[in-house]
Amino acid sequence: MCLVLGAVSLLGGCGAKQGEGIVPIVQAQLRQCPAMQIEDVYKLVHQAAFGNGHLITDEAAARAYLLSELESVKADAAEPLVEPLSPDGSVVRVNLRPFKARGVDPQLLGDAMLASARSLHPQPESFDRWWQEIVDAASRRRISFDPAALRSFGATKKAEGYPAIHHSAEYESRYHPAYRVVTRELAARAINR
Repeated sequence: MCLVLGAVSLLGGCGAKQGEGIVPIVQAQLRQCPAMQIEDVYKLVHQAAFGNGHLITDEAAARAYLLSELESVKADAAEPLVEPLSPDGSVVRVNLRPFKARGVDPQLLGDAMLASARSLHPQPESFDRWWQEIVDAASRRRISFDPAALRSFGATKKAEGYPAIHHSAEYESRYHPAYRVVTRELAARAINR
């Protein structure tokens, strides 16, 4: 987990060490959110490999939705501000509750969100590699999912063209996720201003 405090820069990297793959990120998420379902793991890997561009078809609407969501969440500095998604830490989630607690200008996060959508390019090969790492980790009992269910879910979503999906109902009801997917570099610019 990467909690960014004060003037600490996100550019120091908050991903797993090079070569560790995506499994440590999934393990960290499972420690934080043990009710994660396969859909939630898929969503994390999808965000790491495909970014946020699929969500942004109307920039004004995306900014308005960000402002609306920020208005609806309660500021909470206890939650990690930034969490890595990709193994190299280049793609991150910025959690809105701690973002709001810091009092950062929402326009800066909106700018980062839109610029990330333009700069992140889909990486289906990375998704496939990372998904296989997760299946292998489940086979070795490093994460508590059924490897056959993971394999089947991943194959189905690949055949469907890697669609973006929502978090599971269990995850939504227990954790109330509120975040934006952005590049680490753009997140650092938005947060550390």
